[in-house]
Order: sequence, then structure tokens, then C-alpha cells
Amino acid sequence: MGYFPFFVELKDTPGLIVGAGRVGLHKIKKLIDYGPQLTVVAKEFDSRVKEIQGIVCEQREFTDSDIEGKSFVIAATQDEQLNAHIYKLCSERHIPVNVVDDKDKCSFIFPSVIRKGNLNIGISSGGASPAMTMLLADRITDIIPDNIEGILDYLEEIRPKAKELIEDDARRSRFLAYMAGLTLKENRVPDEEETKHCLEKYCK
Repeated sequence: MGYFPFFVELKDTPGLIVGAGRVGLHKIKKLIDYGPQLTVVAKEFDSRVKEIQGIVCEQREFTDSDIEGKSFVIAATQDEQLNAHIYKLCSERHIPVNVVDDKDKCSFIFPSVIRKGNLNIGISSGGASPAMTMLLADRITDIIPDNIEGILDYLEEIRPKAKELIEDDARRSRFLAYMAGLTLKENRVPDEEETKHCLEKYCK
């Protein structure tokens, strides 16, 4: 069975990372821009972890109660027994858990992420080959328009107008698909006059 690619709102979501070495640091960096409330528990800390703003660092042994109230947990220690214990605790409490480098002990995994403004693309091989997902992510990044943030802002802005003026759902969907294709092909945002002209064609 494969992993379904849910996109989850993480802002202000309480999460726990156990382990603060190189791997823990990597996970924190992947998550931090999405605004979760991260607590990091570890006996030893990579100095770079403590330099990250907006996380809580607790230098001590992990205790079972650390997972209480957490919406997700990441076990990133080098202690396989501890990682397995954390996985068991979380599984019993139905808390999403990721045990680093142990696919069989993950209820969620980290995809390779491409992020530009509101555009978020996640690519996963289900743990089969992270190297391949990174290569594919690089290829996809190369074909994304430089102005994708402006393009997405524009496409979001015209949706209410399209809904107001084009009553037929199928026709409105074709209009929005056409405008998306136009902006992607030409890597630009149509001006007001061009947008009005296109709207008029689909209103007929």
C-alpha cells in the first residue's frame, strides 16, 4: 500500500522531534517555515539546532509523557530501541509518527518538497529511493515559471470574477484551465484588457 499525499496545515500545530543531531536538524529545517510549534528533546544538541528561532529545546532524556498533546512525532535518534519505543507509544495513541530511516515504523513520511510562494509540490517514492525523488524534484523545479508566485496570485484573483460572470460550471472550468495554460505557456500575467476579452469569450 502506498502513502496518500495529504497536504496538512501545520501552522501552530504542536509537534515533537526526539533527537537533535544532523538528521533532526534536517527535519526541523523542512518543517520550520510552515509554522508548527516544535519541541525538540535530546540528550545532546547540534549547536545549529539551538540557533533556530521559534522552537523549544529541552536537553534531557525522552520521557513517555513527551508525546502527550502532540499532533505528530518524529523519532530521529541513533538509538533504535528508543525509536521503536516511541513508534509503539505513538501507534497506541494514534499519533502520526515518523521514525527516521525505518519505513516500516512510519505512519507518515517526508516527501521531497518544491515550494515557491503558494505552490507546494511533494514527491515521494514511498521510501524506495529518496535520491530519485530529489532528482525528479530538480527536474520539475527547472520547468516552473520564474514568475509562478505572481501567476498564482493572478489566477486566484480572477476566480471570483469568473464565478460571477460565467454561470455554467463546465464553461467556467474551461476558462480557468485556459487562463492557467496561457500563463504557464507564456510565463506572464495577462493585463486587464486581455483578461476581460477572454472572459467575454467564455460568457457567450
